[in-house]
Amino acid sequence: MTSSGDSHATYQQDLLGRIEYRSSKPIKVYEKCFITSIYTVIKTIETTIRASCDLAEFRQSVQDNADENYLCSSLQSIFRTIEGAAADLTGYRRTQFRQLVPMAERVPDAEGMSFPDNKPDFVLAEVPPTSGPLTLALDAGSDGVKWRQICGFIEVKPSVNEGPNLGARSTAVRHIVSQGADSARLIMAARPFQLYVLCIFIYGHKFSLGWYDRRGVIISDDYDIVDNLGVLVNVVLQLTTHMTAYQLGHDRSARLLEGHSYYQVEYPSFLVSMGADGDTYRWQTQGPPIWSSLSLLGRGTATWRAVSVGMKKAPVVVLKTLWRSQTQRSESNVYWRIKSPLPGVAELSLGDDVRIPVAMETHAPVSVGILRSLILDDDIGVPDDPILHRLTLKTGGRPLWDAETTKDFILGSLAALKGHQGLVEQGILHRDMSPGNIFLGSLGCAEGWEGFVADLELASVAQPETETIVTLHPLPPSAGQLNTRGVFREDTVASSSKAPGAEITVRLLFSLLASTEHYVQGTALFMAKELLDVMVISDKSRKVRPAQIERGVHHDLESFILVLFYAVMRRGLNRQLWAEKNQADQHSDRRTLP
Repeated sequence: MTSSGDSHATYQQDLLGRIEYRSSKPIKVYEKCFITSIYTVIKTIETTIRASCDLAEFRQSVQDNADENYLCSSLQSIFRTIEGAAADLTGYRRTQFRQLVPMAERVPDAEGMSFPDNKPDFVLAEVPPTSGPLTLALDAGSDGVKWRQICGFIEVKPSVNEGPNLGARSTAVRHIVSQGADSARLIMAARPFQLYVLCIFIYGHKFSLGWYDRRGVIISDDYDIVDNLGVLVNVVLQLTTHMTAYQLGHDRSARLLEGHSYYQVEYPSFLVSMGADGDTYRWQTQGPPIWSSLSLLGRGTATWRAVSVGMKKAPVVVLKTLWRSQTQRSESNVYWRIKSPLPGVAELSLGDDVRIPVAMETHAPVSVGILRSLILDDDIGVPDDPILHRLTLKTGGRPLWDAETTKDFILGSLAALKGHQGLVEQGILHRDMSPGNIFLGSLGCAEGWEGFVADLELASVAQPETETIVTLHPLPPSAGQLNTRGVFREDTVASSSKAPGAEITVRLLFSLLASTEHYVQGTALFMAKELLDVMVISDKSRKVRPAQIERGVHHDLESFILVLFYAVMRRGLNRQLWAEKNQADQHSDRRTLP
């Protein structure tokens, strides 16, 4: 059950060709998590459930074509029985504390993040530990659930016909799968160190297991809840009581600071590294992410304020994590090309791919393919397999809409624009001017650093149409410059990696961007109109494919202006400037009444 279907329709297009159906892989996640005497525990729980009336009530509700609310009520009782693990009979002791919470009509708390009012039917929520076998029952209404608490989910449909698996000839994407994609991307946005998301689909008397990551979805074959109750018991027991955060998809190189939790009042802090043994670099995050992408199949960019661990009076840096395409140079590589620090451009401190242990004393870069291989025994390979990349920037900043005064906003915007100009003069075009890439400088910063641009992963090196240096200023034809707008040509291989937030901005694009030949890199909401026009032109009338379009400085500048409009509006909304003005106007009107 969700309250908005807009993004679901989007993902039905976006997921085409990215789903593996009726796979034997998802169950392997749970087979690798060993529990002592697991089969005895599962059998005892299964016997307890069959002896209760909950399973019979669920079957009757399915036969009566009852709606999801009735199904969820019976399922909740079954899930609580599994979580309790019949501990008085089995002696089972849990090591993890999570609970499957029915959301009904409640939406998880996004804590100020711009999330849609969507939700799964059940969320797998991290909760405070208890001494007994059961956690204290959480009520989504009175207690509230934060998105960052959620590390998995369950989608419920009343009919078997609404299940995720398709017939052999079907090419559509079922609604339950696109709903799941929406939930998965919101979990990853609220928990940016989440590398993949596990879920369960329940439809009528059938269920299946799901896996969502940055390159698609893997869905198991159908199980019968009655005939395969032991499978359901095993999965739910593992999810709620046994699997570690890392087994559930949390990045091993980013662990919660001691004493911190995802369910605490304030956003927790993390101790972050590059993942390799002997790595001496450590950072501690401060507060919630500065920016967290809402994309599922894209780069999943997240940025944080952080300090280096072990340094006295360590300055605040910007810590950034993203999934980079192997077909493009890394963002760190682009920063290294900059000649000397440029005012108005973020300065790189350190950057590299994140590592994960794959064998004794052997580490490999984290990629979707590596994760699937290690956890799902999937060695088929992933097209355009993205790699997890992490970097720190010496230049600390704030979003444009956090400007204290109009002067701060203007000076910051101007400094960032001059930084962009400096990049162009060194032959680098940014190509992704968006709110997450333009910042105000730190308070008390030096002149010229009142604002800056960051995020150079999508940047390209200029190839002017003449040998004249490209600048922001048009040159007269007599100087030999035929194109006065500083045209840059694409110099990267076409990639399916998408910019942060792209799939939730311009809905029309995604029915047209099913293949990489339609893809223009950048954030769609802030993309120049000329680029958008080329993407939405029909194939028959298109003379130039979007991936071949010439990108110019004027495209970036148009995007920059759109970002300024967005920042002004968001600043006004955040500070309720218009509400205060309306109240003042109303007060003035009352005073002038006769």
